[in-house]
Amino acid sequence: MNYLPEDRNFDLYQLACKVTARRFFPNFLNLDASYNQDSEWRADDPKRYIHEVATMGCRTRVFENRFGPKTSIGRGNLSFSTINIVKLALECREEQDQQKRIDMFFAKLDHMLELTAKQLDDRFQFQKTAFAKQFPLLMKSLWIGADKLGPNDTIESVINQGTLGIGFIGLAECLVALTGKHHGESEESQALGLKIVGYMRQRINDFCEQYHHNYSVLATPAEGLSGKFTKKDRKQFGVIPGVTDRDYYTNSNHVPVYYKCSARHKAEVEAPYHEMTRGGHIFYVEIDGDATHNPQVIMSVVDMMDQLDMGYGSVNHNRNRCMDCGYENADDHLEKCPKCGSTNIDKLQRITGYLVGTTDRWNSGKLAELNDRVTHIDHGQQDLFG
Repeated sequence: MNYLPEDRNFDLYQLACKVTARRFFPNFLNLDASYNQDSEWRADDPKRYIHEVATMGCRTRVFENRFGPKTSIGRGNLSFSTINIVKLALECREEQDQQKRIDMFFAKLDHMLELTAKQLDDRFQFQKTAFAKQFPLLMKSLWIGADKLGPNDTIESVINQGTLGIGFIGLAECLVALTGKHHGESEESQALGLKIVGYMRQRINDFCEQYHHNYSVLATPAEGLSGKFTKKDRKQFGVIPGVTDRDYYTNSNHVPVYYKCSARHKAEVEAPYHEMTRGGHIFYVEIDGDATHNPQVIMSVVDMMDQLDMGYGSVNHNRNRCMDCGYENADDHLEKCPKCGSTNIDKLQRITGYLVGTTDRWNSGKLAELNDRVTHIDHGQQDLFG
């Protein structure tokens, strides 16, 4: 409704890019992605929003539904659990033959997927015993079917419209453990990465039939687990270059934040995973300089997302604000305001889905990731997106 110059709300899209260039948000949800389209969506329907995908939190995708209408309205994610696929790969490292090592990994992954699906079902079996009267707001007007419940009815039929996410962390480190390279630097590793996440998608479809729930694959944002898993694995397996030598595991299927490449290359590697991770995903680009005066670069990222059939994404950059006089700039090393001399500087940054002016409350894993980030600029390639 607003992406093309001839669209009637194109001016709102331009304004959104301008605001993102200054304040990181809004993010961009691509309703034109092949898996975000619904057959019942019509441009002339004033209630077309019913048939549109939406996000919950920083990335959770709400749309798929085996037990009712495909919609984001009146639904959400009930629970999710994340699998440490890096550890599964590390447990196979002693096998010298690479194909046998990979086969061993898939056997371990299959077992862990079974265990996770059962754990989520056990949790659901407890959740469903609650009565509608325990959630007067949720079960009165918010969830699909809630209006049909009496006060003493259980909420099972209503919450089963929601989703149960099975997430994963550290695909990059997992691939290094299995093949020696991550998916951003090796086509062979990329093929294996797609096979791994594709297998998760296949098994999760099986669990939907087995347990009669809306299971989904989630590209976990890894706020706390990124450092927690790494510490445990380093203690057990030692320091392994490219795997446990940093204080965090890479966010889901992302290319490592420290890997120098163009935005285009990063997008081409990560794009195919969006269709597979229908429980939620996001794509980030790191840019340098002052984006405030260049909203066109934001539009370029959105264009790239559309070309590559990505579902959701945004742009990270630097933004500093003097809390005394309001002066702003994008200087990565700003310590004193050049206008009033104040050192009371708010440095706006994004950690997973959160905008923060201070990093005091974040764990060591996410801080290490923040410090390792490189911008996706020209590193011997033609341009920012080439």
